[in-house]
Amino acid sequence: MTTLRQEIDRWEADLRNLAETSSSDSWFLEERRLAEAQHTLGAFRGHILPLLIARPPYDSVVAEFEHLLDGLEDDRNELFRTVHSSASHQRIAETVAALRALGRVALSIQVPVADVH
Repeated sequence: MTTLRQEIDRWEADLRNLAETSSSDSWFLEERRLAEAQHTLGAFRGHILPLLIARPPYDSVVAEFEHLLDGLEDDRNELFRTVHSSASHQRIAETVAALRALGRVALSIQVPVADVH
């Protein structure tokens, strides 16, 4: 079973790889932000949140993660439109940064060993 730290570390490593690839391959900003949003949504909804849901010490963190992910999904969907706001690029970058910070908060929450599955 993977741990929360492993999943967050994997997500952050993948974001670093995306940044390197987008830079070396001269991606447009829209492409990079779309890739970051897609990967972040998949990592959190598929791997990170399931490790936290239904564990009382994480209830408020999960609620904030979900709120941020809903906004990220809206901004990602906006990038699919032919005409989209350039502000969506900034909001995606800001949301990813907020998720990183909140991930550090989640990692700092101490859960008694008896509660770890």
